[in-house]
Amino acid sequence: MTTFLWLISFVLHGVSLFLIILLSLKWAKIKETEREQAELIREMETMMTTYLMQFKEENERFVKQMTSSAVRQKKKEASPPFRDEQVRLPVEDVVDRVELSTTSLKEEASLKSLVSEALKLQQQGKTIDEIAKVLNRGKTEIELLLKFHQK
Repeated sequence: MTTFLWLISFVLHGVSLFLIILLSLKWAKIKETEREQAELIREMETMMTTYLMQFKEENERFVKQMTSSAVRQKKKEASPPFRDEQVRLPVEDVVDRVELSTTSLKEEASLKSLVSEALKLQQQGKTIDEIAKVLNRGKTEIELLLKFHQK
């Protein structure tokens, strides 16, 4: 009878040892998954920070451009005398005129060459980061440029 009890005890100890090993393996997998998730969160935070900084820089450039064009517009308006018959344009028309005056043929040509150069580098297998470095542009700008001009 004692032999039977010893045998049951060894079997139960073996099963419990097997379950403990399984639990420790599962726990190690969970810890690895947590570590990977923390790394992904750090990457996403870095990417969002970079995106927001580029967005802020583009907004600052836009504000500078708009203020400089507004100053030029005021200088143009101040130099010729106003006529009483002149009708004030709505804000939408003024914005359209500013946009038209800021895009010249040279800028359009440089934009087309930039697009073609970016597409050519992408076809060569370059990453977006490498293309941005080669063209001296922001990563987000190149990414959007390629998205808009994909066939």
